[in-house]
Amino acid sequence: MSVRTTSAFVAAALFAACAPPPSSEVFLRSDGTGEYSFQADMSDTLSTYDLSFFTVIDRPALSSRDTLVSFPMHVVWRSPSGRFFSETVYYPADKSRVLYRKGLVPGEAGEWTVSVSMDPEPHGMRGLGLEIDKNALSL
Repeated sequence: MSVRTTSAFVAAALFAACAPPPSSEVFLRSDGTGEYSFQADMSDTLSTYDLSFFTVIDRPALSSRDTLVSFPMHVVWRSPSGRFFSETVYYPADKSRVLYRKGLVPGEAGEWTVSVSMDPEPHGMRGLGLEIDKNALSL
């Protein structure tokens, strides 16, 4: 390999090493209020995003009183410019991780806030997490 080829290879490897990871994950411990707020960096306009929620709920073993099948989560999105969108989704209580949105293309590039509220928060819930996977757009 020539010195020029080696230099180009090293520069490409360093650039790739400095690139942000294709996914991020944040878990917030429960404080009992049922309120959670996440920052979602969706500034790459050449990508789509998959978002998943994950949690841990301590449930009584073999209890006939444990009837929780799913619970509602009110999700509010705030765009980088301050616009709001909200919806209510249902989280299946027997799943630790649930795909929330697949192939999302945000209406605005930038840092979004995703706020989740549950009233009441399920008994035994340890917290809520949000995973964001960034996918390159296939043109």
